[in-house]
Amino acid sequence: MKIVYIITRSDVLGGASVHLLDLAKGMISQGHQVHILVGGEGAFTEELKKININFSSLEYLKREISIKDDLLGFWEIKKHLKQLKPDIVHCHSSKAGLLGRLAAKSLNLPVVFTAHGWAFTDGVSPRKQKIYATLERFMTKFSDHIITVSEYDRQHGFKHKVGTPELVQTIHNGVPDIKTSASEKSSSIVRLIMVARFEDPKDQYFLIKALSKLPAHLTWQIDFLGDGPNLKKCQELATHENIDSKIIFHGQSFKVKEFLNLADIFVLISNYEGFPLTILEAMSTSLPIIASDVGGVKESVSSKNGYIIPKGDIDILVQSLQELIVDKNLRLQLGNKSRHLYETQFNFNTMLHKTLDVYNQVLSKRSLKQ
Repeated sequence: MKIVYIITRSDVLGGASVHLLDLAKGMISQGHQVHILVGGEGAFTEELKKININFSSLEYLKREISIKDDLLGFWEIKKHLKQLKPDIVHCHSSKAGLLGRLAAKSLNLPVVFTAHGWAFTDGVSPRKQKIYATLERFMTKFSDHIITVSEYDRQHGFKHKVGTPELVQTIHNGVPDIKTSASEKSSSIVRLIMVARFEDPKDQYFLIKALSKLPAHLTWQIDFLGDGPNLKKCQELATHENIDSKIIFHGQSFKVKEFLNLADIFVLISNYEGFPLTILEAMSTSLPIIASDVGGVKESVSSKNGYIIPKGDIDILVQSLQELIVDKNLRLQLGNKSRHLYETQFNFNTMLHKTLDVYNQVLSKRSLKQ
């Protein structure tokens, strides 16, 4: 099978782009041909070069809305699809999902769209929600199948009259196993970690505020992996709260695996989410999870393997942090459950084969119509 993937951004390596990178590698390992169309060049395309995955960098596929660029982007995608002649097209992210589906359907190519969190999700202004939901309702006519990465997103789509139960299917994200056999963990300092860009919807600022309220005698350290526009103000807050000696800002790092395997607690504080890959990676390394109760987070995190924090509730966040920092046995208990959930529900092969089943179903339906 020849598969063309389309994604908007190449400047970041996280979320949808990491998912697509893993998916592409998985499909190639199953004997399928893969080509990726991506807007611009950056960290994502550098990674594609390293592992020799075929891709084309598109000049006009951009995240920002521009009538001129979007029209040119449509024709650019259509030109590449004509040349590549794929069996199926799979679009990821909102803009690629819009232009990619239109281009594929103009060539009568079967097309699948994965929504990594809807553009009309909670946290978006009501006006924008209405516009984006209307657009997605229209785009269902140009979709052979839609995948949501959480049941929360699937139901949120139905709430806004996007798709039908037959068209829209939840396939939870799955990640490759990154647990190492042996990790040297400090017995005296409890290491926390948050892996995310310093930009909305992530809220490292709120987490630092909570950390500043912990009792002074607790011995802990947190590693922040990621960069972004909010990094500087978070660094300033850490200094202002006099906890900068306990906080290490690493910037963008490609050593996530190593850091997770050395950590004791994983934290993800956000204002809204789809179904975060970083939580699954942390679960694969047997970490207890502290995460905001937003989007589809509750589908992977519960009292069995961590703490769900009501959005904006700093007191519960402080209490949860303190309980896990002081209780090693609790950390181990919740971490072991995380690992079990990863192995049974969120492993990579399950996600890969469910996605491949979707492709085969779409192609089978197409052949019956012809």
